[in-house]
Amino acid sequence: MRETFLLAALLVTGGPVCYGQSDAAQREWDRAAKLDSSGKHTQVMKILDGLVENPAWAYRAHMMRAHQYFEHLERYQDAFSEIGLAMSLEPDSIDPYINRSSFYLESGMPDRALEDLDQALKHAREAQDSLTVFLNKGSALTMVRRFKEALFAYDHALAIDSMDWGTRSNKAAILDEMDRADEAKAIYLKLHEEKPDEIVILNNLGFQASGRNDHAEALRWFSEAQRLAPDDPVVLNNLGYAQLRTGALNDAQRNVERSIKLYPANSYAHRNLGLIWKEKKEMDKACSSFERALQLGFTAQYGPEVEQWRKEYCR
Repeated sequence: MRETFLLAALLVTGGPVCYGQSDAAQREWDRAAKLDSSGKHTQVMKILDGLVENPAWAYRAHMMRAHQYFEHLERYQDAFSEIGLAMSLEPDSIDPYINRSSFYLESGMPDRALEDLDQALKHAREAQDSLTVFLNKGSALTMVRRFKEALFAYDHALAIDSMDWGTRSNKAAILDEMDRADEAKAIYLKLHEEKPDEIVILNNLGFQASGRNDHAEALRWFSEAQRLAPDDPVVLNNLGYAQLRTGALNDAQRNVERSIKLYPANSYAHRNLGLIWKEKKEMDKACSSFERALQLGFTAQYGPEVEQWRKEYCR
């Protein structure tokens, strides 16, 4: 599976300067931020419960509450509600739209993300704001396989900052999807030269080699990535696929199953496990894996190949 920088980091914005803020409220905010970095999210929420009642801090507190609900507490409806409250307090701010678009992207709802990003662009006042919007927009368009529009969004972002690392990486991934592999590889190799230990680029170089059926080269890139990130489920899955294609079926199975254990919702890994079982002539197990890949949305993300295999090989 090729990796992209799917979305900009979720923002917990400071918002506009609020004059007359009390020193006590500032200390509470700082304490919440420290507890958040320590993973003590229940305590963070207790502090934010008080700060949302302070008019000078309510906007920021609602934004941080949204982040806590979505990223840590898995209370997704509450996260969206908090974003709505932040929007009502600062209707001209870009940040709630960007945050909510990120929530939508993580939730697999790119169409709704695109609606928010169009609104965000209307509120963008600085180049960095627009860069974030175009990066997220490219990610959303990629999810719905609208690759030409995604490339257009990334080119807009690069017009703002031609050296932005995530945007260049994502552009290369889109060029790959558009069968412009030479252009993509040139970008990947330049990025690898700049950051030789960057897992995303090692992974994508391996994925591109797989696309050329050069599985020996793919195995080299994925092995290097796995050396640097031994527990990365995407790398393990792709390493397993390269091992499958180079004949190391048991190694392939071990790495793909480990990938699934770390990231059970990855439809691509279930697809690869199905291919491994197919090579081992265990067709019932292969079909179960293909079925699981379809349940997890493989077709919407990557195309109809698993559906075709199910029709061909499964009862």
